[in-house]
Amino acid sequence: MDPNLLRSYANVLLSAVNLQRGQCVLVRGEPVHLPFIGILAEEAYVRGARYVRYDTAESENPRLYKARVERSLEEYLDYAPRALYDPYGSILDEDWAMIVLHAPEDPDFLAALDPDRNARCVRSAARAMQPHRRRIVSGNEIAWLVAFLPTEGMASRILGLPPGPEAVEELWRILVPILRLDRPDPAAAWGEHCRDLAARAERLTALGLESLRFRGPGTDLTVGLPEGAIWLGGPERTAKGRLFFPNIPTEEVFTSPHLRRAEGRAAFTRPVLVPSVGKTVEGGWIEFRDGRAVGWGAGSGKEVLDTLLSMDEGARSLGEVALVDGSSPIFASGKTFHNILFDENAACHIALGSAFPGCLRGAEGRPEEDLPGLGLNVSMVHTDFMIGGPEVDVTGTGRDGREIRVMTGGRFEV
Repeated sequence: MDPNLLRSYANVLLSAVNLQRGQCVLVRGEPVHLPFIGILAEEAYVRGARYVRYDTAESENPRLYKARVERSLEEYLDYAPRALYDPYGSILDEDWAMIVLHAPEDPDFLAALDPDRNARCVRSAARAMQPHRRRIVSGNEIAWLVAFLPTEGMASRILGLPPGPEAVEELWRILVPILRLDRPDPAAAWGEHCRDLAARAERLTALGLESLRFRGPGTDLTVGLPEGAIWLGGPERTAKGRLFFPNIPTEEVFTSPHLRRAEGRAAFTRPVLVPSVGKTVEGGWIEFRDGRAVGWGAGSGKEVLDTLLSMDEGARSLGEVALVDGSSPIFASGKTFHNILFDENAACHIALGSAFPGCLRGAEGRPEEDLPGLGLNVSMVHTDFMIGGPEVDVTGTGRDGREIRVMTGGRFEV
């Protein structure tokens, strides 16, 4: 792999979190990512980072996690060690930046785990992380970023090639234009792109939509929006006012729907590898009534939906609805990446689970227990499912009853 390309990518990621001189950086990922994390650390120190720490969440250390789920005594499956989660309090208090590399070494490594034992471990970890996750993802108290890094296993899955360095090289060739690494200044190109997304989000907010209706093969879903809904996309700001980009790549604009106002059926237009369960859902669908999932199924992986939808009370309601234009370079690649970071940026999607308080006027900073009363969902989980594509139209209804054609054939009209 071209080391100059890797350094360029590392600098894109450090620019995305707007790393400041004297700031510390937490990098999370699997052990297979360590060579790139070493490059990332070098470039962070060149930029003046005070300290760079590498860590793994429990699920990001797949061999240890698999050993636990398969071999642990039943009575210990619900244990979540404080030593894993307490450090996030200091990281938040000291205003670190956080970069998460979201790409497993082997996407099928955890697929054979017992679903009930796995679900218990997932729940315990989610409960332990929830207060910190709320401060990071919902509260934006620090700059955070989720990014992708090719692995041999992922390259094999995406391209249908034997796993090996050649497959990784081929995947990088596809990723270079998607990640804008072919531009003279990739970081500046991302800045311009994200400003365009923010402008589109502002236009959608100004429409004051009361609901969105998705119609396509197997899909007729109406998603209600709370009054005062805010659309977001591109850059966000930390609690201290610094700009950062939470996802690389990103092609979406999104908001949080009203948790009690989803009606109809949505068919998934792409397979979804659910990281918390370690299995893929293909040919899936969900039916909603009064905002709750009341029926679901899949060509394969229904048990994944069974597990996900039983994680907690909020797992059956929506926390996000997102729109992605068909001009997305990820969609244009013609590939299914089996990685939510990429696949959610190829098509419109909905997410089961937690909502974003920043997507509703007056909700940001409110206690979690207040959010359902404002129409926002609360959950330990947040899992995206793609429901858009070239055959899907999206129509909005304003609060004055007027209809607005938002997307036709997967392309924006607003």
